[in-house]
Order: sequence, then C-alpha cells, then structure tokens
Amino acid sequence: MFDKLQLKKALFIITFLGTLSLSAQNVSVRRGAKRKVAKEETKLNLSRRAINQGLNLKPNAEHRRWERVIYRFLDLNQAENAALYYTGNKGQSNLFAQIVKLLNNKELKAYEYLDGVELYDEEHRLDFKGFLERFEIPYKVGGRGANQFIEVADSDIPESEVRAYYIKEVWYFDQAKSEFDVSIEAICPVMFSSADGGELTYPLFWLPYDKLRPYINTELVMLDDTNNIAEASLDDFFTMRMYKGDIVKVKNLLNKSLIQQVGLDSIQAKRDSIEQELKLIQTKAFASSPMMKLKSREESNEEALNEDIAKENSRDKRIKKGKKAKKKKVRKPSKHKKSKKKNSKKSKRSSSKSVRGRF
Repeated sequence: MFDKLQLKKALFIITFLGTLSLSAQNVSVRRGAKRKVAKEETKLNLSRRAINQGLNLKPNAEHRRWERVIYRFLDLNQAENAALYYTGNKGQSNLFAQIVKLLNNKELKAYEYLDGVELYDEEHRLDFKGFLERFEIPYKVGGRGANQFIEVADSDIPESEVRAYYIKEVWYFDQAKSEFDVSIEAICPVMFSSADGGELTYPLFWLPYDKLRPYINTELVMLDDTNNIAEASLDDFFTMRMYKGDIVKVKNLLNKSLIQQVGLDSIQAKRDSIEQELKLIQTKAFASSPMMKLKSREESNEEALNEDIAKENSRDKRIKKGKKAKKKKVRKPSKHKKSKKKNSKKSKRSSSKSVRGRF
C-alpha cells in the first residue's frame, strides 16, 4: 500500500513538471512570434494593421457580373497629373522615387512589363539589380552574404525622366452591392529617353495598385494650383480619378491596342465613343458607389459651368451685335444725300405751284 502511494505521488510530480515545461515552451514560442512580427513591421516601415487595411480596400471580384478593362496613358506634363510628379511638400519625393525606394527595401514586388499582358507571378518578378543595370542607374553594393544590400542615391533616381504612367482601370458592376464602380488594378511608370529625331518611351514594370496603396494613403499632397494647401493623398487622387488620361487600349479578344484597331487618324474619335459608352453605362446602372457619384457630380457641375460660360459668351455677342445695329440706324446721312433731299423738295414745290397756276 505504501509503495502504491509513493508511486502515485511520483507520477503526479512528473506530470506537473511536464505541463510546466510545455507552458514555458509555448510562452517562448509566442514571444518569438511577437519578435518576428515586430521585426517584419520595422522592415516594412508600416504597421501590420495599415497593410491589412490597404489590402481589405481592394474590391472583391467574386461578385462582378460585368466588367470592362481600360488602359490609359497619363502624361505628367498635364496640370491634372502634376501631383504624380511634384508632391508640393518640402522633403517629399515624387511617386516614382518612392516606388524605387520601396522596391530596393523589398517592401514591394514589381513585375516585368510584357507587351499586351500582365503576369503577377514569381517567374516574371522584377529583378531590382537587373533593372538598375538595364537602365544604367548608378548603385552601390554593401554588406556581405545574407546582409548584402543595394544603395541608390536620391540624386541618381531618374525621376525627371519618368514623365508618364500607364494605368489599368477595371469598370465593373458588383451584383452583391448593386453598385457600379471603377478600381485601379495596376500602374506602370514610363521613362522617356532622347534619341535621334525624337524621344523613345520605355514602360518599366507593372505594380499591383493594392500593394502600393498602403504607402500612399497617408501623406497629403497638393492637387491644385489655385489652392497650395496639401489637401489629399495620392490614394485619393487615384481612387477619385482626379487624373486625366487618354485611352490607349480596351481589353479585346485580339489583344490589340486602339491604334492597331483603328489607326492613328481615327483614334481620337474611337476614344470619344468609348468615353460616351462608359458614361452611358454609368448612368443606366442600378446604383453607383459614393466615389462614382462624387465624380459624376463634379463632372456634371463642370459641364454646367461650361454651359453657363458658353451662354454668357453668346449673350455678350448678341448684345454687341444689337449695339452695332443701333449705331448703324442712328448714323447721320451724308451731305450729298442732304442736297439731294433739298432738291427733291424744291422740285415738288415748283410742280405744285405750276399745277395750281393752271387751275
């Protein structure tokens, strides 16, 4: 009996010590996981919450029952797109410089530009070092082995040569929300290089917009020349479609651009017809998202303002024409005409006297 009691106590002590060791291991695992997450957050320079929030803003493609993919060319020389080139705030670099730094720090993944198709897989992932060498961007390599890093000076980033962007829009109807909306799927910086007889354009790489979004939705930039206060973020600039871009391609079965489909002479007429189709679909849709409503309201206000200006100009023209016509009516007759009128009056009088004399 005594031996059985001692055996039970020994088993209890062994079990208790085992549970203590397991709990200590779990605590160390949790602490290790926390350290790993903290290290990752420091590397990304953004909190995990901010990254997840940016990813959650991406529209759900499962409930789309209609969509149309539009590619646009944004010229940064146009005033509407200047926010992508000049941030307007001291100490901030432009969008391309930010993207290069994020790629160098491995906080973003970019993908090779292919003619006519976008592939976001590891096979087509952009090799940052190869990209720098291909476009002759100076860099230095520091560290050794796993700690090796690439250093690119701010002055060596060719931000002044990137003067345009391609953007990929998706116009879609969400059946679950019964909403019509537009989302930006990807952007592509375009570099300009002078050559004999003109300039050459080099699309650099495709960057999924939902990955870039968390990094550009915090810092405010100036969007208007008439108001020098930084009043919106670059994310607002894209999501509210404050940019101005010409349509260069609409996704089609033959995978041809507009210029390949209709030629250079008819491309503007084709662009205008596509824009009208998109506006018509937007107005006939069951409902629009708040962003689309705001955008359409701004466009309608602008159109109404242009109509008022045109009416005012036509009214001024009518008033000027009326004043000119009045001046013509009031104009005094010439001396030659006065003499003719006097002679005619004299002749009438003389004739009347002769008639009276005959009676």
